[in-house]
Amino acid sequence: MYEQSERPILTEPKAPLPLYRQLASVLRTRIAAGQYPVGQKVPTEHELSRSYNVSRATVRNAIQALTTEGLLKSRAGVGTIVIRAQAPVRSAMLRGLTDDLRVQGVATNARTMSAKFITASPAIREKLELPRDERVLHLVRVRDIVGSPFAIINNYIPESVGLDPEDDFSGPLYQLIERKRQLHIIYGEDTIGARLPDAGECELLQISPAAPILWIRRTAFVEFDRPVEYVDCAIRSDLYEYNVTLSR
Repeated sequence: MYEQSERPILTEPKAPLPLYRQLASVLRTRIAAGQYPVGQKVPTEHELSRSYNVSRATVRNAIQALTTEGLLKSRAGVGTIVIRAQAPVRSAMLRGLTDDLRVQGVATNARTMSAKFITASPAIREKLELPRDERVLHLVRVRDIVGSPFAIINNYIPESVGLDPEDDFSGPLYQLIERKRQLHIIYGEDTIGARLPDAGECELLQISPAAPILWIRRTAFVEFDRPVEYVDCAIRSDLYEYNVTLSR
């Protein structure tokens, strides 16, 4: 049995939080307390709307907020399931390379070497969870700092995302994806290592074969854990540091 007419309480009458955020807070607390256990469905939009005396649009926005946090997941024909009792800790801010450098006050310039649709390799197809016949847009870009090349970036974007080889890729790619397709990139999974450059990388980055490079591979995801980009970056280690804050 669900509560009747239990409207979330406004904490600041003069400047209240949006109602959907208040409802999300109530639901988040109930999930953490085990009242909506992991693996079970939360009440339907109609039930929550009636229980908390709010509109279904408010309920829908609250559910979406908790889905973005990683607490809930919608399953067709089943409903909205609790998948975690607490949101995963993601202390590091997800930014593309351009945004990351801009935050540090570093101006960069990107040169697009190639932009075309290709058939993805099995490894990239698996990373992007591509349907059998879907192609990817493969971008090869070199990014410069004050006239010196410092990164070779290979981006692979599913054709369904809607980017075109004729688009302007000189700016931040995430902003282009989000602006053109109204997608919201919410998290990424990085693999970071170091290796020696190959001959082509030595030429493009203007480094010796003995100079180590920072090697970053990332899959970026939008809502409902949908991958929308895989990137492979070779970065000069003398011009860039990868910084991350971790919580204990």
